[in-house]
Amino acid sequence: MNIINSKNLIICFFLALFASSIFSQQKQINALKEKLKDSSISDSLKIKYLGDLGWYFSGFAADSAFKYSKQALKLSEKTNNQKGIAQGFNDIGIIHYRIAQFDSSLVYYKKSLNIRKSNNDSLGIASLYNKMGIAHNQLFSLDSAIYYALESIKIYKSFNQDKLVAMNLNNVANLYKDSKQFEKALQTHQEVLKIRKQLKDSVGYVYSYNGLADIYSYLEKKDSSEFYYKKALPLAKKLKLNNELSVIYNNLGTYYQNDGKSDEALSLFKKSLAIREQINDVYGIVSSYINLANLNIDKRRYKIAEKQLHAALSKTKKINATEQLLFIYKGLISVKSNTYQPDSVKHYFTKFEYLNDSIYNNKVIAKITDIETKYKTAEKEKQIAIQKEELLEKELAIKNRNLYSILLISALLILGIVFYAVHKKNQFKKKQLQKEIDLKDALATIKTQNRLQEQRLRISRDLHDNIGSQLTFIISSIDNLKFISKDANQKLKDKLSNISSFTSDTIHQLRDTIWAMNKSEITVEDLHARILSFVEKAKLASENINFEVNYDIDKNTSFTSIVGMNIFRVIQEAINNALKYAEASEIEVHLKKKEDEFEVIVKDNGTGFDINTVDLGNGLSNMEKRMAEIDGKVQIKSELKKGTKVIAITKLRNTSNDV
Repeated sequence: MNIINSKNLIICFFLALFASSIFSQQKQINALKEKLKDSSISDSLKIKYLGDLGWYFSGFAADSAFKYSKQALKLSEKTNNQKGIAQGFNDIGIIHYRIAQFDSSLVYYKKSLNIRKSNNDSLGIASLYNKMGIAHNQLFSLDSAIYYALESIKIYKSFNQDKLVAMNLNNVANLYKDSKQFEKALQTHQEVLKIRKQLKDSVGYVYSYNGLADIYSYLEKKDSSEFYYKKALPLAKKLKLNNELSVIYNNLGTYYQNDGKSDEALSLFKKSLAIREQINDVYGIVSSYINLANLNIDKRRYKIAEKQLHAALSKTKKINATEQLLFIYKGLISVKSNTYQPDSVKHYFTKFEYLNDSIYNNKVIAKITDIETKYKTAEKEKQIAIQKEELLEKELAIKNRNLYSILLISALLILGIVFYAVHKKNQFKKKQLQKEIDLKDALATIKTQNRLQEQRLRISRDLHDNIGSQLTFIISSIDNLKFISKDANQKLKDKLSNISSFTSDTIHQLRDTIWAMNKSEITVEDLHARILSFVEKAKLASENINFEVNYDIDKNTSFTSIVGMNIFRVIQEAINNALKYAEASEIEVHLKKKEDEFEVIVKDNGTGFDINTVDLGNGLSNMEKRMAEIDGKVQIKSELKKGTKVIAITKLRNTSNDV
C-alpha cells in the first residue's frame, strides 16, 4: 500500500510540475497574441512575436509551432529582413529536430547557415554548427557530428564564450563515447567540469556529472559511476531539469540492471518514463519502453514485455528511430522464442534481418559518400594551391617581361606575344591537369571497390565461422535432445523437429547469402550452378519429380551480387511453391535474354489454379518485393489442370560499377 501511495505521489508531482509549466507558457502565448493584434507595431516586432510563439508551441504542439514560425519567415522574406529569414529557417529546423525529423532539421539549418555566413554573424554560425552536430549525432554520422561541434567551439573560444565552449565540449565528449573512444570521452568530460567549476555553472554540473557517470559505467568502474550518478540526481531535482533528470533515471536504472539490482532498476525506469511522457519526449519514451521490456524478459514476464515492446513499436511510427526498431525486433524475437512461437520468431527475425541489412547498406553508402567528398575536397585544395603558385610565377614573369619590353621594343607588341604564349601554355596545362585528375579519380574508384570487396569477404567469413557454427551447434543440440527425450510425447518431438528444420533452412539461407557476398558480380553461369545445387537438394525431398534447368543466354552475362541474390531467391520461392502445392511431375527452370531484359521462367505441369479466386499469400508478395528492389517485376500464369508458370523479368544493364 505504501508503494502505491509513493508512486501516486511521484505521478502527481510530475503532473503538477508539467501543468505549472504549461500554464506559464500559455500566459506567455496569450500575451504575445494580444501584442500581435496591435496594428501599429513594426514588421520587425511582428516577426519577433511570431517567432516567439513558434518557440513556445514547439515544446508541446508542433503544428502550431510550424504555423507561427512559417508566418514569421514569410513576413521576413516579404520585408527582406535577412536576420529574420535566418532566424525563421533556424526555428523551423529546431521544430523538425524536436519531432525527430533530423534530416529535415539539417536542411533548414543549412539554409539559415548560408544567410548568417553572408551577414558575417559569427555567433549565429556557431549556434548552427552546434545544432548541426547534434542532428548528425542522431543520424549516427559521428564524423560530421564531431566536425561541426569542433567548428562551433573554435568560434565560441574566439569570443570568450566559456559557458558555450563547455556545452559544446560536453557534446564532443558524448560523441567520443558513441564512437567507443571512452578514454577521450573521459578526458573531455573532466576538462568540461573544470571549466564549469570556474564559471560556477550549477546546471552544467548536472550534465558533467551524468556524462562522467556514464563513461565510468562503460569503463566498468562501478564505484566512480555510482558516485557521479548520485551527485547528479539531487542537483537535477533541485534545478528542475526534467529532461536531464529522465536521462539520469534511465542511465542509473541501466547501471542497477547490469549490477543485478532489477527492482531498483525497474523503479528508476518507470520514473524516467513518467517524465518523458510528461515532456512528450517520444524518442526517450521508446527507449524507456525497450529498457522496461528487457528487464521483464530477464524476469520471464513475457506478456508484460511484449505489451511494452508493442507500445514502443507504435511510437516509432511518429519518429525516425531505425536503430530503436532493431532493439524492439530483437526483444520480440526473445519473447516469441521463450513462449514457443516459431512462426512469430521467423516473422520478427525476417524484419530484423531486413532492417539490419538496410541500416548497414545506408551506413556503407553514407561512408562512401563521405570518403568521396573528403577526397574531392583535398584534391580541389591541392589544385588551388598549385594554381596559386603558377599564378604567382606568371605574374612575376609578366612584370619582368614588361620591364624588358619597355627597354628593348614596343611594350604593346611584347605584351601581345606574352599573353598569347601564356594562353596556349594554360590550355596545354589544363588538358594535362584534367588527364591527371581523371586518372586519380579512376584509381580512387578502384581502391574504393577493392575496400568494399574486402569488407564483403570479411563479413562473409564472420557469418560462416561464427553464426554458421553456432547454428550447426543448435541443430546438433536439438538432435541430442531428440535422442535423450525419446520417451517424450509426440508433440515435443514435433516441436524439436520443427526447430531443427527451421535452423537447417536458416543455415542454407546463410550459405546462399555468403555465396552472394563473396562475389562483387554474379554471372549467369554462377546462377545456373547455384540453381542446380538447390535442385539436387529438392530431389532428395521429392524423388518422383523430374527437374530441367537450362539457359540460352551468354554464360558470362553478369549482375551485381544484390541483383543475382534476389533473382535466386525468387527462383527458390517459385520451386518451393511448386513442390508444396502443385502435385507436379515436372518442373522446368529456363534462363534467357529477351531484347534488353533478363527473363526467368519457372514452369510446372501440376494441378494449376484460378488466379482470380486464389489468395496467393506471402509467397508472391516476397517475390514482388525482391524484384521491385532490382527494378524488376513478377508475372504468374496458371490454369486448372494445366500447370503454373512464374515469370521474373529485370533489365539487363552494365552493373560492373554498382555497389
